[in-house]
Amino acid sequence: MSSPAAQQDISEPQGPSPLPSGVPPRITANEGPIGDQPPPPDIPDIEETEPPTVMANPLTDDTRPPEPEPEETKEDSGERDSTTAISSAPGHVAECATVYSILMACITTSFTALYVYYARTVDEKVYQFWGKIIIPMSFTAMGISFALKPRREDRTYKIFLVLQFVLFSFVMEFLAAYGADFATSEILKLILRSLFWLALLKLGMKSRSHIAKLSDEDLSKFLTNDVIFGGMLVGLGQLTFLMFASIQCDGNTDDWEQCRRTLYSQAGLSGMVTLFTTIKLASGVVPKRILDKHAISPKKVLAMDLNTEEAVQAFGLSIAALCALYPLGNYGARGDFKSDAEKLAAFIVPSIGGGCFLLTVVWKMVAIRREMRREAEETGQPHQEEPPVDNTLVEGSSFWFYIGVLATTYNSAVCVAAAVTMDKSYKTLSTASVPIVVLLYVGSMFCQPRRRSPKDMWKFRLNFISFAFIGEMAWAAYGFREGDFGKVISHFARFAAFILVFRLILKLRVAVGRLPEEDLETFLVDTLFKGGLQTLFSILFLTFRTTKCIFEEGSVAECSNTSWCSATISTYLLGWWFTKIVQGSVRSEWRKDLNLSIEKIARMRDISLRRGFAGSLTLVTGVCGIFLFSMMSADDLDDTTTIIPVGLTGAIAATGVFISETSSSLKEQRRRIELSESGQIAERATEVKEPVEECSWVFEGVSFLFTFTLTVLTSCYGVTLEDKYWLMAHLILPIVLLSFVMAVMYKPKRTDACYERFLYFHFFTFAVVSDVGVAIGNFRSGLTSKGFLTIARINLWCLAFWLGLKLRASAAKLPPQELSNFLCQTVLVKGTTAMGTMLFFSFETVSCFISQNSLSNGQCKNTSYAAMFLSLYLVLLTMLSMVNKTVPKSVQIETAWELSSIASLKGLKWWQQIQGGLVTITAIVSLYLLSVLGVEGKENIVWIVGAIGLVSRGIACLVNATMLVRISKEHERNTTAVESPKQRSARRFSANDIEENAIALALV
Repeated sequence: MSSPAAQQDISEPQGPSPLPSGVPPRITANEGPIGDQPPPPDIPDIEETEPPTVMANPLTDDTRPPEPEPEETKEDSGERDSTTAISSAPGHVAECATVYSILMACITTSFTALYVYYARTVDEKVYQFWGKIIIPMSFTAMGISFALKPRREDRTYKIFLVLQFVLFSFVMEFLAAYGADFATSEILKLILRSLFWLALLKLGMKSRSHIAKLSDEDLSKFLTNDVIFGGMLVGLGQLTFLMFASIQCDGNTDDWEQCRRTLYSQAGLSGMVTLFTTIKLASGVVPKRILDKHAISPKKVLAMDLNTEEAVQAFGLSIAALCALYPLGNYGARGDFKSDAEKLAAFIVPSIGGGCFLLTVVWKMVAIRREMRREAEETGQPHQEEPPVDNTLVEGSSFWFYIGVLATTYNSAVCVAAAVTMDKSYKTLSTASVPIVVLLYVGSMFCQPRRRSPKDMWKFRLNFISFAFIGEMAWAAYGFREGDFGKVISHFARFAAFILVFRLILKLRVAVGRLPEEDLETFLVDTLFKGGLQTLFSILFLTFRTTKCIFEEGSVAECSNTSWCSATISTYLLGWWFTKIVQGSVRSEWRKDLNLSIEKIARMRDISLRRGFAGSLTLVTGVCGIFLFSMMSADDLDDTTTIIPVGLTGAIAATGVFISETSSSLKEQRRRIELSESGQIAERATEVKEPVEECSWVFEGVSFLFTFTLTVLTSCYGVTLEDKYWLMAHLILPIVLLSFVMAVMYKPKRTDACYERFLYFHFFTFAVVSDVGVAIGNFRSGLTSKGFLTIARINLWCLAFWLGLKLRASAAKLPPQELSNFLCQTVLVKGTTAMGTMLFFSFETVSCFISQNSLSNGQCKNTSYAAMFLSLYLVLLTMLSMVNKTVPKSVQIETAWELSSIASLKGLKWWQQIQGGLVTITAIVSLYLLSVLGVEGKENIVWIVGAIGLVSRGIACLVNATMLVRISKEHERNTTAVESPKQRSARRFSANDIEENAIALALV
């Protein structure tokens, strides 16, 4: 009989707990984006069951019978390390594998090789273009090299490390001076930089010796979490992504000097990422409890309750963030600098930001080092710290209110300037900045929700007048001077709408002020501050796309379409944030009645008309937002037939979602208050979550609609022989493929003949009819080889469909709750998330088609093939995630990767080594395809490279799925032989509570 901890609802995620000593986090190659993930929770104890047996390894020839383990009492089992039930973790990692040192040396040496080529040819592009692209990655690789083997003190390794640094720094500087014929300025730079490199070498060797003094446990965590994951996977991955814009610009222009804006911005942003990665590596040797003490909490920032150290840290980071705006605005912009001053600014501004960031970190690290030294001196003495007094936050600082006033004043000034000068540049500037102004204004309204004195209310009214009345009247005057009386009437109507919104905000502010103190603090910190910052950063990113257009075109008026797209998408984001504010104004104990569970969405039952309507509008808004985002990079746009109708449709849908959520929230609050005042108790209906055994026919119908669209397009190609139908069919092929895979898994327990006939008919229309139509078109066009290949592809579809039916049968055997999680989380949530990314790739190709005003001139084949292959990689990754969820948890954990094994490259099974190599190939191919996405031109080698990545990704998925099934069957045979049904039930239930730390190795 399992323990009470094992009998809890496994649908509710367990809170994270620290990993046991010496056990690094796990990595699986099946799912999830790369990112910082919480460690897995503790495994609940198993009572009244036998301890797990050690089974024979199915991957070897070792067939010895399992040896029984000594019995344990309940007390011993409860005190046992929680990971022993999973696997025997490898020992501490004292040094990383030599292959990583060689890889880092190759990166740094490639940088030196560039300067060897420059010294021989004096090719300015190598020095100015490729050198600036690679130097941030090479610098980061050099820093990682110092940390890979900190305890290696032998002379051979030290010579290797110093030689690598000399080749990277001093030889490179000498070659640069040699290529410039040893000019006086180059000699001075060589001397100054050599002193800088000497200081860095000394600092690196000193840091290396400090790392070597860490304990085995701390050193293992530092090498696995900070060096391998944070430095190599995340740090180098981000730097590689930043290289895309420069490579893409060089692919779109004939003269590399037209990429100076992008080149300098990429160098500035990469320098900040390099600095951040280096600091993260340095902070990895500091105990986490000390780092947490010196971190600034959002609660303190919102209340502006900061001491000297925190104020300096906040100020320095703010300056660094503001300085990053300039290179971010230039990022991706084509064109040379118009003057030396602009070129100097592109160098100085990021340098100031990086310097402020570095000084802030040095200030913080000095305080941390002082505290660490004090702890070392007080070792052995009782050290008691008074617990900090954590008062409940009920209002933010007045500083944020005045930020809102400043934003509205700026907006009014721009509107008045536009009305006075009749300059369209002010109009475009206002359009681009209005979402930011609205966000800051709304934030200032809610930061002090319990202040309702007449003086405070007059402040709010004056702020509203300066924002809405002056701005709209200025735009009305602008329209009157243009003679467009329709605009005059529209601005008066918009001012009336603003009055209604202002009254609604005041009502919501009163509702927020009535919240209990704990709910109010949650609202201020999470919804208002964190949610507002997240929305602000997203809007700033969109605004920078407009800035990029301005830098390229040299005029604000030429970027009206891009600005309009940016403002429209930002409006959608504001609508989402406003909806969160409305939901946050409801008490936590009432909020559950307004939420819609994923189980209800999967069944499409017990959903009110309002919620169904709001969900449909949300979907429309998302699709419109993705389309407009991809259209921002299009050169020639017909705003009257493309941009404005789509934007207005999404805006209307977003407004409908906001009105629906607001009305339901206010209605629920009013009902609860009336019941409380009348003395009645508002009972909340306890919702019983029933496991989902099958998804709704609505999703089946949507999938069939997608596949039927593909069939129609291929049939039109076979009849008319027009390439546009073939291109559109291949554009939506990955989305249709993923939707069909999801359709096969929607109803895994339906085995009746009627439903099986429907599945076969669905497959027939998707694969057979579509490929027959393409084959007929190829034969009629004289492409005989392609026609036979298309016919042969039907066999591949049949094999894939047969495997899908096997996977469906395996999913049907899952326990009810596991099946429910599989259908809701893996199939629906992950499938739709991947489909949204694939939709963005497709719209990027559509953007290229619109820019070229043609579907058949061949100039969009680069983008179309890159988008198709990237989408297919996502399809395979999602399918592998489905396979992974249809096997027991114990098998998932046994096939999981561990960072310690990746760091040392020891303990990996043969199939994991093959899979890792194939996934690495796919990752490199994906980086190439991402750099090609948006580049106009013929396909060149894109098709070949994409096919190589597709084969690698497919074989890796096949290997992993095969081993999952094989080990699962072996576990099932061994479990059936040694366990009773009661014990199997207890063991399975406990395994369901394990939530592995899933971090995908694949970069797509």
